[in-house]
Amino acid sequence: MSFDQPVDTLKNVRTVSTLLYWVCAIAIVFEICLVPLIWHVPGWVEASASLLTISLDDLHALTGWQKSLTMAVMMIPSLVMAYGLYHLRKMFGAFANNAIFQPEPIRHLKAFGIALLAQTLIKPLSGAATSVLATFHRPAGERVLSIGLSDAEASTLFLGGLIIVIAWVLGEAARIDDENRSFV
Repeated sequence: MSFDQPVDTLKNVRTVSTLLYWVCAIAIVFEICLVPLIWHVPGWVEASASLLTISLDDLHALTGWQKSLTMAVMMIPSLVMAYGLYHLRKMFGAFANNAIFQPEPIRHLKAFGIALLAQTLIKPLSGAATSVLATFHRPAGERVLSIGLSDAEASTLFLGGLIIVIAWVLGEAARIDDENRSFV
């Protein structure tokens, strides 16, 4: 392809959006299955130790209601992100069908931004709850409350906020364009 030839931008948007539509489907399944796989596939807990706010010994000591509740709490951020990815997938599906500056994909972009922001805020709280649940069986004085924050969470907060603002701006631009078309 030479730079002298015009590029069909909308065709490229449709093609990439179709690809990302399916990538989002895979990511949704991954988000939903990751925590159960970590818990139930031998060796995955050890391989995922850096993602946990609790020690492997505490994790292996869990049984019964503590194990079930800890796993459920660990699933919350993943489920929130799966919800956001669902909306991102819907947005890419709309783009693939030529609905570019329409209200529907803009709503889905905003919903993804909100889910990203929510997941980022929920993740440290979920980690704290996980550390409490995992050490609940210990005697008083040996229980742990661990909260982890990283630069990645700060960056993701800004990214979520940016996506929400962009969705608002796009929504306003689409509204103004629709208003202008009604005058002609």
